[in-house]
Amino acid sequence: MSAELPHFNLSLGDSGYPNLSWLLTPVRNIRTGAENHYNDAHGRTRRIIERTFGLLKARFRCLQLTDGSLCYSPEKLCQIVVACCMLHNLAIRRHVPFLLEEGTGDAPGAAVDPEDNEDEEAEDEDVDNRTSVICQYFQ
Repeated sequence: MSAELPHFNLSLGDSGYPNLSWLLTPVRNIRTGAENHYNDAHGRTRRIIERTFGLLKARFRCLQLTDGSLCYSPEKLCQIVVACCMLHNLAIRRHVPFLLEEGTGDAPGAAVDPEDNEDEEAEDEDVDNRTSVICQYFQ
C-alpha cells in the first residue's frame, strides 16, 4: 500500500507519545533494516529539535517553565516563539554570548532524552502513515 502522504500534516513525536495517524513516532519492535534506518533518522531529527529548544530556553528564560506550559493562547505562543527565534538569530549574527544563570546547570543546547512509554503499539490504521513513510523513504 503506497499512498500519497500529506507531508505537511505529519508531526514528529518521541516514544513517549502514542502513535497516531498524524504523528510519526519511533518503531518499538524493529523487524526490518528500513525500520532501523527510519528510527535512526527519527532520532537524529529529534536531537536537532531538542537542541534547538534547549538553545531557545537557555537564551530566553520566559520559555523555561517548570510545569512545561505557558499560559497563552496557541496563537500568542506561536508569536512568542517566532519572536524568540528571530531575536536568537540576530544575537548569533551579532555574536551575543549566552548568559547562563548561576546554579541552573542548564547548558545551551542540552538535549533532552525522554523516557520511553511502555504502551503497546496503536491501532493498525494509526501505524499506516508511519509504515508508508518507511516504505517510501527508507527501503
